[in-house]
Amino acid sequence: MLKMVDLAYALENPVTRGDERGQIQRDWIVASAASDRQAREALAKAAQALTERIPGRPPETDLAQAWAQVGQGWATLSYAEAARSIAAAAFAVDQGGVNTFPT
Repeated sequence: MLKMVDLAYALENPVTRGDERGQIQRDWIVASAASDRQAREALAKAAQALTERIPGRPPETDLAQAWAQVGQGWATLSYAEAARSIAAAAFAVDQGGVNTFPT
């Protein structure tokens, strides 16, 4: 059975180790990159639908528009996942502090 984790609690919890927070952030970055790939693939399909020429038929603009909207959705998700990772990193720094002076 898959264990569900409340990510907000895990990031706020002072007991959560730094490596666990780091893994959560890495997972979000990986998810962002995967969503970016999905967005690029959908936009490529939209371009293909517009450039594919079938004699006697107009370009399939409705299909291209649908793929473009799918691509836009994936791009939005990619951005949100990256922003979440950045926010988690900023929160971790705020909670733990950063020592810029060697001791």
